Amino acid sequence: MIKFWRILRDAQHCHILLLMPVVYYIVLITALLLSAWLYRQMMLYRRKYREEATFNYFTTSLFGKNTVDDILWDVAKNCISQLRLEDCVIYLLDEERQVLVQKAAYGPKNPVRFEIRDPIEIPLGRGIVGAVALHGRAEIVGDTSLDQRYIVDDERRYSEITIPIYYANKVIGIIDSEHSRKYFYTGRHLSMLEKIAAICSSKIGRTLIEEKARRQEQEVQLLHKQLAEFRLVTLKSQMNPHFLFNCLNGIYHCILSSEIDKASAYLSNFAKLLRMVLLHSEKNFISLREEVELLGHYLRIEALRTSKPFEFSILIDEGIDPDTHHVPGMLIQPFLENAIWHGLMNKDGNRKLQIHWRRLKEEVLLCEILDNGVGRDQALRKREEGHVSKGMSLCMERVDLYKALFNTTFNIHIHDLYDEDGVPQGTKVNIAFGAGRENG
Repeated sequence: MIKFWRILRDAQHCHILLLMPVVYYIVLITALLLSAWLYRQMMLYRRKYREEATFNYFTTSLFGKNTVDDILWDVAKNCISQLRLEDCVIYLLDEERQVLVQKAAYGPKNPVRFEIRDPIEIPLGRGIVGAVALHGRAEIVGDTSLDQRYIVDDERRYSEITIPIYYANKVIGIIDSEHSRKYFYTGRHLSMLEKIAAICSSKIGRTLIEEKARRQEQEVQLLHKQLAEFRLVTLKSQMNPHFLFNCLNGIYHCILSSEIDKASAYLSNFAKLLRMVLLHSEKNFISLREEVELLGHYLRIEALRTSKPFEFSILIDEGIDPDTHHVPGMLIQPFLENAIWHGLMNKDGNRKLQIHWRRLKEEVLLCEILDNGVGRDQALRKREEGHVSKGMSLCMERVDLYKALFNTTFNIHIHDLYDEDGVPQGTKVNIAFGAGRENG
């Protein structure tokens, strides 16, 4: 019995000795597989880290680039250095002509840095670049000798990658690279260049917005300058030497003829009008109360100047606060001047002029000027040939400036009035404009 157990023990020992090499090889293979997996993971992590570093490099390198050209040159240069490409060309789409225009290039095609002497232009749809711009999908061409779309530039290259640059859901440009080796470009190049195109698009978008804002600011500054010039011209027109001379001459004659009350009224209104025009000449808008007061002085002077008397009235509808609503100062004065001197002064009998301020809708006022003069047709016949109303032309140019500068409502409609028999009964002018609540 003891001998049996000894034989069994020896047999087990031999079996263990036989299994040891198998276990050793299994452990060795497992270790090798684990090492290969770890190496692969390390390489993937290294590649991912390198790609993220490249991506971050492109992101930070564009800081401080304030023009589209600067952005494109920086991207082209860094595609060569960071992705180890042989060349990189960037095109922007000219939407009006429907062609892609070369804007930046690094590599053999453009040995001079930051300068393109003869930029290449590719019609939309032509070549690989034009095709990608047309359908908007990135392409890798492994062997350009097999693709009929390939266009030879300075020399044939055997692989090409083309990436569209999108902005506002439209293709605005192309990043293109060619290589002398077939099948050089991989999915890694595609992924990186698509990310670079996205960065480029974002930066271009912000730059375009900033450039547009700068252009708008320059336009507003120009409009302010023009408006200031027109305020000065309008001031000169309203206080022109002819008007000043007539007023002073009228006062002088009243004094000579001992019309003391008339001279006093004349001088008082003239002084107040002159003071208010000078006081408000620097303002774009004045309160409706100030405008009505200013026009009142002007109309009283005109009534004193002429030997043909006329009645006038200025009405403001209830619900319109003349202190909180603001209007362009003396904008309607040329219309009143026309109504008096070309409508009422050419008429015999009763002469009336009415200015009525109404509210059309919230923040929109209507100024209605109504006269019972001879009408425009007869006034034109009696007007001197070749006479042009500078006050009216300046007024219309001023209206255009206000509309452009303040983006406000300005509508002017002139209506001829007739009775049942078709006889002219005067003229009605409707001026509708936005009424601000702050002094401009």
